[in-house]
Amino acid sequence: MKSNKTQSKIIRAATVMERSIKISSPQATPHSTLDVGCSMFNVSSLFRISILGFSIFLFLTSTAFAKNDAAFSETMKDSLVYLKISYYGYEQYQPWRNTNLTEGWGVGVVVAQNKIITPAYNIANAAEIQAKRFGQNEFIAAKIKIISYENNLALIELDANSIKKPLVPVKFTGIYAKGAPVEFYWLSPTENIYSGRGYLDRASVDSYAMAFSKVLNFVAASASDRTHSGQLYCIGKKPIGIAGWSNENKEAGIIPAEVINRFLNDSKDGDYNGTGAVGFSAAALLDSALRKYLKMPADMQLGVYVADVFMLGTAADILKAGDVILSIDGCQLNPYGRFTHKQYDALYYDYLITSKTAGEKITFDIFRDGKKQTLQTTVKNFNVSDMLVPWYDLDAQPEYCIIGGCVLQKLTKTYMAARGENWTSKAEPHIYNYLLNSAFKPTEDRKSIVVLSFILPGDITLGYHGLSQLVVNKINGMKISSMRDLPAAFALNPQDKYDVIEFELDEPKIVLDRSKLPQADATIAQTYGIDKPANIK
Repeated sequence: MKSNKTQSKIIRAATVMERSIKISSPQATPHSTLDVGCSMFNVSSLFRISILGFSIFLFLTSTAFAKNDAAFSETMKDSLVYLKISYYGYEQYQPWRNTNLTEGWGVGVVVAQNKIITPAYNIANAAEIQAKRFGQNEFIAAKIKIISYENNLALIELDANSIKKPLVPVKFTGIYAKGAPVEFYWLSPTENIYSGRGYLDRASVDSYAMAFSKVLNFVAASASDRTHSGQLYCIGKKPIGIAGWSNENKEAGIIPAEVINRFLNDSKDGDYNGTGAVGFSAAALLDSALRKYLKMPADMQLGVYVADVFMLGTAADILKAGDVILSIDGCQLNPYGRFTHKQYDALYYDYLITSKTAGEKITFDIFRDGKKQTLQTTVKNFNVSDMLVPWYDLDAQPEYCIIGGCVLQKLTKTYMAARGENWTSKAEPHIYNYLLNSAFKPTEDRKSIVVLSFILPGDITLGYHGLSQLVVNKINGMKISSMRDLPAAFALNPQDKYDVIEFELDEPKIVLDRSKLPQADATIAQTYGIDKPANIK
């Protein structure tokens, strides 16, 4: 039997609902009656009974759901860990200087006895990671085993000797049901399991944070809390992914089971091959005149236009600018570059490449030179450091070289973005062009871009202090293809009295008196706290 307190809650709820609804029919008066069988009921009484019954149903349903949710939360205690993370970093425009240590937190989901996963960007530039599990006061030492910023996943290994009670691995399932309610869970530092709710709104193909690859992710809407730290998402009691991002619109990105399971399978032997990277850019093919120019038949309405081909990535070895991609692995592309996935509906073509592991075979049906062709290649990826202008340089000190106060640095997107809000409008057009149009096009003659960041004031560089953000072309007559060329270039022509640095766009040369360099370098190092004059990988 329900308690008096429970009955009071139900009656109060029924009263509120009754008061919130008015009978607007002109025949409905306080004394209106309805003939139901042989009985006569007052409308208000009938309505009160209906509302009361519905309120009881809602109360019992919510109570049952809460009990089930609490029971499931209890089972999660040995499958979730709290991560305490210390971060380090470097100042992009003073790359010899560390930033202050900061602290953050994250959620780890157990996938093996002493292994967990968490979003990669949650532990970027981590100096130390410690894990706290339910029922154990002390933290457990943790270290990164494998990290993929393109898939936003990291595999972390916990110190097995410090785990007092076995952990329970989570098995992810590839369920996707648009509109389905989802729940998410995480462990707090006080060993409480918290949960929240939302609903599954859509599947999409997007890139994470600084990443260049567009990969599959689910989007949850109306999330009750912001989630981006690895919270475990479930449909019912089935884990479907972990939180990867969130925004102010109560949307949350879920790294889905499909991506997680592929990452874990690829990591089993400790040698992570990675997923495919796209080796070209495409544009919508909507212009009928362009289709005619490409000699496409009038009845051929499919296909997306290849606008550019890179030096890196999948299909860079088989495609040409001006090709039309009709299908990838048999999946037809519409003029926008989308195809219909049997489970996720419309997705962009990137998925057909980034959902594969490097080394797999892939087939392109294209239209070129007035006819259809079928081309085969292998799925390829690359390290961000292979790019002409890397999109990020995480977990490492930026590359630099200081000589005579001239601060020479490797150009990266991170370096450019350090100029703050609206950095793209602040960037010098010549430098920004390398990022915009050539980032994926390194060559043997040009593997990276070296820039003069700025000049530290000193007597040896009088007259040059205003120079900055210039692309280095030659040093002592040697063409510079990467930061690695600098030591050899400055060692050239030992009989000469000067080091000469030349720049693109006919900018003024810098001429440094070699006899004054040792003293100048020592003074500058002491003045600006430079413990080492170069960091070249």
